[in-house]
Amino acid sequence: MKSLCQNSKTANPALPKSLWVFTVMLSFIFGSYAQSAGPRILFSSTRDGNPEIYTMNPDGSNVVNLSQHPRADRVPAWSPDGKKIGFTSTRDGNTELFVMDAEGENPTQLTHTPFHVYNTGFVWSPDGTKIAFSSIREGKQDVYVMNGDGDNLINLTRHPAADIPSSWSPDGTKLLFWSDRDGNGELYVMDADGGNPRNLTRNRARDTGGRWSPDGRKILFSSNRNGNFEVYVMNANGAHPVNLSNNPASDGGSGWSPDGR
Repeated sequence: MKSLCQNSKTANPALPKSLWVFTVMLSFIFGSYAQSAGPRILFSSTRDGNPEIYTMNPDGSNVVNLSQHPRADRVPAWSPDGKKIGFTSTRDGNTELFVMDAEGENPTQLTHTPFHVYNTGFVWSPDGTKIAFSSIREGKQDVYVMNGDGDNLINLTRHPAADIPSSWSPDGTKLLFWSDRDGNGELYVMDADGGNPRNLTRNRARDTGGRWSPDGRKILFSSNRNGNFEVYVMNANGAHPVNLSNNPASDGGSGWSPDGR
């Protein structure tokens, strides 16, 4: 593995507000995975002067800077088998999607878009063969899917509203995403090919995040429907939302334990 040695500071292009909110949220939601070599926590940090991708042991020890690049590297996400890490980076002057080995080697750029066309939200399919993400390459924020090597890019939403992917269903047949197409931020689900989109939350408040339980029966999300952001769980069809956190502070960035309990 690479050593901790990156200390350069580089100005990074500002992301649009909606993309920045989900960049931060997804960094927490998709930031941990138990690899075959032992459990490691994946996260992003500016501790060396600019956003970098790190891993550490579950007790916080052995922090390793994997990306070591003067540009901004964010939103890390383990591949399902723990052998790859997806992330966003501005290293070519634009916010693009990259993938590298779990040890930080062999970074490869997957998207190639014009300057100021932002790509974010690296979401692996359960089998690791597909990647969902958000891009404004066609002038509006849509959900795209591509193969794990960047080939076969498809726009799934093609809607004038802003659409951002959250997570795949455990069986890979559906994709959860956030959209403001009904006038405020809601959680939607659609088939993996983009068909049959439908609103799951249907609330005047702002609902964000969205993470399927391992058995596919429940969805975790955050909402400010009680006046501040709380962690909620609902059935996969959107029924019976329950406030889990019930705290006057802002709560979000939730995720499931591997066994779903």
